[in-house]
Amino acid sequence: MNISTNISNKLIALTFTVVILFAGCNNLASNDDDHEEHTEPDTIEFLINGDVIVSYTYSSKITEGQFNVTVGEQTPLITAEFKDEDGNEVHDEDLRDEYSLDWEIANADIAEVVQTDSDGRWQFHITGKAAGETAVKFTLDHNGHPDFQTPGTEQDNAITIQVTESSQ
Repeated sequence: MNISTNISNKLIALTFTVVILFAGCNNLASNDDDHEEHTEPDTIEFLINGDVIVSYTYSSKITEGQFNVTVGEQTPLITAEFKDEDGNEVHDEDLRDEYSLDWEIANADIAEVVQTDSDGRWQFHITGKAAGETAVKFTLDHNGHPDFQTPGTEQDNAITIQVTESSQ
């Protein structure tokens, strides 16, 4: 009887220890590097010289504005800024190195997005190649998958690039 009670007590103690160990490992705060919380963007705004030119809000599925460029020319530097649902800026420290801005243009014969190392990861230019209109989809890429994206190039409400002939 004494041996049986002793084994039962040890099994209870071992079970309790294992439960505490697993509970500690599943605590998200115990391993911040692997499970760090980050702010989810709801809006992307594209600015030229501090003025919002185009914006898209995911929660309301609304796109406002369009990009305009002339054939053979390039826009001034465009900056992408992300905002949360409350309109607060999602800062660069929230979008660590594993995040990047990606894009897809419906008709690359009309316009192209140009980004150089000196521009920075959230800045780019658009070059007009031929007169016409095309659509562009932007994606906030996070280790190979999108955390945020604007409507696809074939969808309603896509972001438009309007390329016009020179007025000279």
